[in-house]
Amino acid sequence: MIAGCALFRVRGDSMQPTLRPSDYMLVSATKSGNRILERGGIVLTTRTGGTDVKRIVGLPNERITFSEGLLLIDGTRLVEPYLRGFPAVIGLDFAEYELGRDDYFVMGDNRAHSTDSRHYGPVNRKRIEGRALCRIWPPRRWGRL
Repeated sequence: MIAGCALFRVRGDSMQPTLRPSDYMLVSATKSGNRILERGGIVLTTRTGGTDVKRIVGLPNERITFSEGLLLIDGTRLVEPYLRGFPAVIGLDFAEYELGRDDYFVMGDNRAHSTDSRHYGPVNRKRIEGRALCRIWPPRRWGRL
């Protein structure tokens, strides 16, 4: 860890096309109270079995709804340009989640191949280890996340 940041190697394809297996990213490793956690941000979360890289789609105290292939936040469709053509929701099953005051809803960009909050529920702020800042490897794909 250098100056509150750490390197992290991506494993798996749940964040494609944004992140690919073997990409390296620089992650802020700040203390819980100092984190800036925004919708659309990429974060590292911990759960039984390891660490996940996911994108924040739902913020504390929001209602997340999946209905007819749409992702709704408090009844309004979420626009997700980072999906680059991937579908926002796979299938037509209705599901709804009420987030608590310290809960976040996280999903992989490759929704068909992501185990995320749809499977294990909202993520408490205490389980968010860091925020992705930029990809540093491979060099041709270097850039802010």
